[in-house]
Amino acid sequence: MKYIAVLLWGFFLWTGFCRAQVVMDASERKQQVDFIKHDTLPVEIKELPSVINSSYSEYNGMLFSDSTFFFSSLRPESEDDFANIFSQFWSTRIYKSKLTIGGYSKPEPMCNAINDDKYYNCNFTFDSTRTRLFFSRCLRDSGKELQCSLWSSERKGGHWQKAQPLNRRINLPGTTTTQPCWVDYGDYSVMYFVSDRPKGYGDMDIWYTIFRNGHFDDPINAGSTINTADNEVTPFYDKNMGRLYFSSDGTHLTIGGYDIFVSHGSLSQWSEPVNVGVPINSEANDIYFIVNQHNKDGFFASNRPKSPDDDADTCCTDLYSFHYLYEKDTMPQEDTVVADTISVTEKAVLLLPITLYFHNDEPDPKTTATTTKQNYRNTLANYLALNDLYQDEYSKGLKGAAAAEARRKIARFFADSVENGFRKLEEFTALLLRDLKAGKNVEITICGFASPLHRADYNLALSSRRIASFVNYLQDYANGIFLPYLSGSARNRLTVICEPEGSSLAKREVSDNPNDQRNSVYSIAASKERKIQITKYVAE
Repeated sequence: MKYIAVLLWGFFLWTGFCRAQVVMDASERKQQVDFIKHDTLPVEIKELPSVINSSYSEYNGMLFSDSTFFFSSLRPESEDDFANIFSQFWSTRIYKSKLTIGGYSKPEPMCNAINDDKYYNCNFTFDSTRTRLFFSRCLRDSGKELQCSLWSSERKGGHWQKAQPLNRRINLPGTTTTQPCWVDYGDYSVMYFVSDRPKGYGDMDIWYTIFRNGHFDDPINAGSTINTADNEVTPFYDKNMGRLYFSSDGTHLTIGGYDIFVSHGSLSQWSEPVNVGVPINSEANDIYFIVNQHNKDGFFASNRPKSPDDDADTCCTDLYSFHYLYEKDTMPQEDTVVADTISVTEKAVLLLPITLYFHNDEPDPKTTATTTKQNYRNTLANYLALNDLYQDEYSKGLKGAAAAEARRKIARFFADSVENGFRKLEEFTALLLRDLKAGKNVEITICGFASPLHRADYNLALSSRRIASFVNYLQDYANGIFLPYLSGSARNRLTVICEPEGSSLAKREVSDNPNDQRNSVYSIAASKERKIQITKYVAE
């Protein structure tokens, strides 16, 4: 069960989640149940992996075309903090990760210019160039009904500048202002946001302000078509489609809790809101619906139970992705009969050797352990997230065409070697599973290597850890489908022969100078030594 106080869980929607739902008559409830049963959407919903979703609250997920993923999370600053739910050691920060071929990289909080420890920092939106960030800050000591305001920061010279609060016209004193959504047009911008400011229609309403010539106009309520006597929250405006998505627990037709709605229009002119339907909406709270502008898939947050037996675990929100199943996703493929004279085993052998690469001293740096709990897929995701850093470091000190060529070579190495190695591994793993399901005993040999940057004994242990991460990849694959074959509980067996080589076979020209990280860490020559290789496959 997720550990968190109701006080803290509900803060990012202010107090709306903590209010009791209006009791409905039986006929209205039946109408909503019928809606659940008969209006299911052709959409695929997936819970984000544990590297993103923690035991606490995650929300406001946003993916950009360069594969950078941002989200907000409310977590304890120490894993012991949940023992004292009213302590001041909880923090809410904005995080970023990279969505790679290996999955999401380990999230890192944005810089201190954004994540100020004096506040809960959350509910963010970017302008169209991603050089200006707008987000909420809520005072950590302001009581149960946290008072929030909107702040902004500009990115200059590759760094986010110290955040500044928006003016009192937006952050009206004595009120909460939160959950911004920024939309850029030609010569002006619109910011939708949520506030309990006076002259609204309910508790929390959606408002907007127009920004032009460097100034905000007076905020205007989005109108009674959108706003009800209760709470309307987490607005997201899809400029391409002219649609506003938001969540409501009010008089709009809801399945239960907060539901996500969509309305066409802009500013104060809207069509009647429509419930987006199930399975996106549930009988729990469904919020923060966001559409990726580059592929029309997206994310939302929900505190829905994970299973029918998990009804109690609804205190906190997790992030979910959605993908609409278009005709091309669901059309049956035309059957073609092709004579295949190559066996599964032969196909697996033809893929060898398969080379898989690692960042320096990974997994588990600065240890002499020969095993690890890390899975190669996770180490790969973190490694791919460092692509820009490798380009920066390898091109450092170079200028013009030489710098551009250095960056290009690094980018090509990550694409052609690192990513392609994993693609071959996925293809190989599927073939391995087919051989095992066919009743064959399979033996694979994997060798581990390291660059010469450390001592020989250290590198030998490091290459063993790298092999162990591959074994963990097999153990975790498809919810443990290989475990019976690895443990011997199946009738046939999968045997992994491990051959750690350390740095004994590293090329002499590879730098071992820790003070020359450009060549000993970030060069392609050094990168090519940090690897494991599947070298042999025998199936009988």
